[in-house]
Amino acid sequence: MILRNSLLNLIGLGGPLLAAIFTIPYLIAELGPERFGLLTLIWAVVSYFGLFDFGLGRALTQQLAITWSRDENQDTPSITGTAYLIMLVLGLCAGLIMALVAPLLVGQIKSIPNNSEAINALYAMAGAMPFIVLTSGFRGVLEARQAFGVINLIRIPMGLFTFLGPAAVVWFDEPRLDLIAWVLAMGRVLGCLVHAWFASRSLPKEYRALVVKRAWVRPLCVNGGWLTVSNVISPLMGYIDRFIIGALVSTAAVTYYATPNEIVTKLWIFPAALTAVLFPTFAAQISRGGGEARALFKKVLLWLFLAMTPIVAVLILFAHEIMRLWINEDFANQSAAILRIFAVGILVNSLTHIPFTLIQSSGHARLTALIHLVEFPVFMVALWWFTINYGVEGSAWAWLLRIFFDTGLMFACAKHILAPRVATVKYG
Repeated sequence: MILRNSLLNLIGLGGPLLAAIFTIPYLIAELGPERFGLLTLIWAVVSYFGLFDFGLGRALTQQLAITWSRDENQDTPSITGTAYLIMLVLGLCAGLIMALVAPLLVGQIKSIPNNSEAINALYAMAGAMPFIVLTSGFRGVLEARQAFGVINLIRIPMGLFTFLGPAAVVWFDEPRLDLIAWVLAMGRVLGCLVHAWFASRSLPKEYRALVVKRAWVRPLCVNGGWLTVSNVISPLMGYIDRFIIGALVSTAAVTYYATPNEIVTKLWIFPAALTAVLFPTFAAQISRGGGEARALFKKVLLWLFLAMTPIVAVLILFAHEIMRLWINEDFANQSAAILRIFAVGILVNSLTHIPFTLIQSSGHARLTALIHLVEFPVFMVALWWFTINYGVEGSAWAWLLRIFFDTGLMFACAKHILAPRVATVKYG
């Protein structure tokens, strides 16, 4: 079941990767390095603000998986209803914050072709933010139900639209970021509605009604709150480098950095395909004692290492050739070394997804939160220093050093949690 669902996730996540391969060169050529750099920043901002569910999507998955494993299905309406209401409020707050800070964010970036165009693009995505946040809640129900076939039936067209939508705007109209953003926003709204319908249909009729109960606020928010610390800081560390480069170097430099980054981070489809299935599975197994989780942990690490290593080796050995054939010779000269650095990091970081998922699904999200709270200021200082002194390639080295530090701490915590004495899920 785990392998089957992981393969479904891999298919769902791999479709957008193929779209990215074909559309990114076209978008770079039509938009130019400056505008494409801004488009990658918009993708980054939307992805980051989408985490304003404060970990409730994952907390909802965990709580439902534990509840159903204990045959306490009668609590389903109150768990889902309470989570949805909190997430709606958070989504509205996220949209408001994005709209308020849009001029400030744009003002911090160098060499912007059209400020008003970039600000209007962020306004468009701010309007879609409540729907983006709610989508994680509906997906959380589907993941708890192990409905990965349905999830990927939705994910494939949504992922394709992320890249094909901007390409279509450029093809039919003109290379304006605000038009692209409005098209992407409408896609997010539609995706939320489809997720909502399938999430409701996945539950038995007697459990589809939504009930809000104050008693569920604390268990959802406490664990979700710790999940949020990691879910906010970790992606921030993954995206902040682009803004630092834009502020210290230029938006064109962001393109040379973000494009190889887009290549390697798409390889996260392999750990993501596994961890989406592992999260509810680990939660249920650890709530029953944890012996099954120890065996599963070792097995999936081996699967992931065997799947990732050949791909990473190709990226390292043929980085220049890949960038030359994909974009052009000049682009390859600027970004091949960066691609090699990212390739090493993505192999290490992909393996780290397994202990990270184990820690959070076991109810010890506080551990990952504390790790990321320690990492963040150290990484910011290193990122600033490396970028100032070594430019774009220095930013990549700072990213790689953080990855190694993060991996060591995550595996140490996972070893502690998998010890036989840990047998129950805790909150906080």
